[in-house]
Amino acid sequence: MEEDAGAPIASFPIAVGRPGHETPTGRFRVEEMVEHPDFHRFDPKDPTRVLERVPPGPRNPLGERWIGFAHGEGWTVGIHGTPHPELLGRAVSGGCVRMRNADVIRVYDEVALGTLVIVHP
Repeated sequence: MEEDAGAPIASFPIAVGRPGHETPTGRFRVEEMVEHPDFHRFDPKDPTRVLERVPPGPRNPLGERWIGFAHGEGWTVGIHGTPHPELLGRAVSGGCVRMRNADVIRVYDEVALGTLVIVHP
């Protein structure tokens, strides 16, 4: 039996996937958690080839935390911070859920591997 998601305990401004890269909807589980993640830009023609690595820091597109919850052949989606909080409230990401760094740190501290993630349309 799957646990009841219950009532939300907090609400945060987010950004979601832009047209053509929509954030997947449904029920997922936290699969990966990383503090101060590296960002890797992959070759779209060869997803095994890294074109650029951005180390942790103020320019890193993943911000301060990464909470991965869905993946497939050549893609991974998660909840993460952003160096551009002015874009929150828009559909601008590559499919991930972006949050202010302070907010994603708060969420990161409250979840664990296996935590239920529900993404509504």
